[in-house]
Amino acid sequence: MRLARDTLHALAAEYVVGTLRGRARRRLEAMARADRDVAAIVERWEAELTPLAERVSPVEPPARVWGAIEARIAAPRSAAGSSADAFWRTFGMLAAGLASVLVVAFLWLSPQREAEPVFVAVLTASDAVPRMVVSMHAGNEMRIRVVKPWQGTEGKSLELWALAKNGAPRSLGLVGNEHDTLLRVSASDARLLAANALAVSLEPRGGSPSGQPTGPVLCSGSIAATRKT
Repeated sequence: MRLARDTLHALAAEYVVGTLRGRARRRLEAMARADRDVAAIVERWEAELTPLAERVSPVEPPARVWGAIEARIAAPRSAAGSSADAFWRTFGMLAAGLASVLVVAFLWLSPQREAEPVFVAVLTASDAVPRMVVSMHAGNEMRIRVVKPWQGTEGKSLELWALAKNGAPRSLGLVGNEHDTLLRVSASDARLLAANALAVSLEPRGGSPSGQPTGPVLCSGSIAATRKT
């Protein structure tokens, strides 16, 4: 069965950020190997999201971290073991450096969630540029990942809305512009059960004063279910 293009984009975005897990991840990988169009969608999302790592500034671990690592891996001192001590001190410094690299790689590259998402939505601006990826996870977790922040939003708030085919938009909460956001919303929430799309609007600080969008819509996207709840 061939998936809709919106669904493929949503799954590819989750695949690249590491939140598509288990059978869903393996299925997408198999589809990308068999279908060049699917592979191209994954490659596009890799090109969009990989530059986000360039925004991460290097952090020098405190001296106590180096000392603790070296203390754990260094050999005990002995009267006749000066050369061995020198070897272990050198090894300790190298291993400490390697350990710090591995820790940083683990923190930045390992998936942050083990469960497959219930649904994902890729929110794009009017120019079709992806701006946010929203994923709904079991345990009442809705995660909003910023792909490309907006400029000139100082003194304003970004508000996430659930959109239904019939009825007015319903607010899900405020989301960050420069950072990712976690909202505590149940997948069985009435606002989501009736929704087929999500949107983000620019509102006065603290959110819409009327309970409905009052500012411009910055981005929107269809909800793509990835598994049954």
